[in-house]
Amino acid sequence: MRLSDHDLLQLTEEELLELPEEVLRRLSVKLLYDLKEARERLKQTSRNSSRPPSSDLPWDKTNTCEEGQEQQQGQDEFSGEDDQTLDTEDASKTGSEEKTPAEVDEAQPTKKPEAATNETRKAGKQLGAPGYGREQKIAITAEEHHYPENCVRCDRELMPDTAKAYTAFETIDLEWADLNKPGIHLTNTKHTYYETVCTCGHCTQQAPHRQVSHHLTPTLFLSEWRLVGPGLAALIVCLAYRMRLSRERTQEFLIDWLGLAISIGTIHATLHESGAAVLPVEDELVEAVQNSGLLHVDETSWRELNALLWYGYSAVKVWSLTGSLIAAQNY
Repeated sequence: MRLSDHDLLQLTEEELLELPEEVLRRLSVKLLYDLKEARERLKQTSRNSSRPPSSDLPWDKTNTCEEGQEQQQGQDEFSGEDDQTLDTEDASKTGSEEKTPAEVDEAQPTKKPEAATNETRKAGKQLGAPGYGREQKIAITAEEHHYPENCVRCDRELMPDTAKAYTAFETIDLEWADLNKPGIHLTNTKHTYYETVCTCGHCTQQAPHRQVSHHLTPTLFLSEWRLVGPGLAALIVCLAYRMRLSRERTQEFLIDWLGLAISIGTIHATLHESGAAVLPVEDELVEAVQNSGLLHVDETSWRELNALLWYGYSAVKVWSLTGSLIAAQNY
């Protein structure tokens, strides 16, 4: 998306009519790309994409429900007379047991009026409510500032002098060892994002990049806004898939050897997103393995009458980062 929700909320019909022709054309191109991408997302279903059937809209599910309804209607027509007779019998039996309106009112419990505070309660976190966050505080070793370069509406260059910070987050990473400096240690980088008001009146925000990882994993998003850096993610992947450690053992290793406390959910998400990030490399790996001249041959022998025969079988397999088989070539 070229324009974020923050940018769209600032655009009005009056402002668009006052823009110069060249600026309006460039803005129209951005809106056109965003509109096409939004339309493509709206048209995605379980039949034309990798989305699961549970994500389809209730009124857009074209399955065997219509056939089932037709069969049910046929059964209802066949048994319609019997249902009518049963209804009349049930009505005659329960007619004498009907209660008067006064008795019904006495039998029903009285409902308490809702508190007046619920009507005036605002959505979201309430004032004075306790917040939740990371309990472990790590000293910041570096800072990175992200400023918007150009105005989204008029493409005018923005100066960082007038920018204001609106959000920030921290990323924990590892610095790997080399010959000159052995050992590894943790780093904590604070990323600060700024917004700038252009002379045209539009406020442009610099936001972290975020996108769908792969068309095979539409529910996994890759984003710059994350707690685990690439070096720490590589260590977690190594512990899980090279050292065969469970999520709990990986968490224990990070606490004991690095003094880093992160949740099992963060470790789990890091493994899945790391696997999704390398999915485009799998096609190159499969092609390289299939074109390789090195094959592992397995010959299984058996006897038919007095003749000794054997079956030659060779296979090349490639396993993905998440542990699933992505290629198998038989020869």
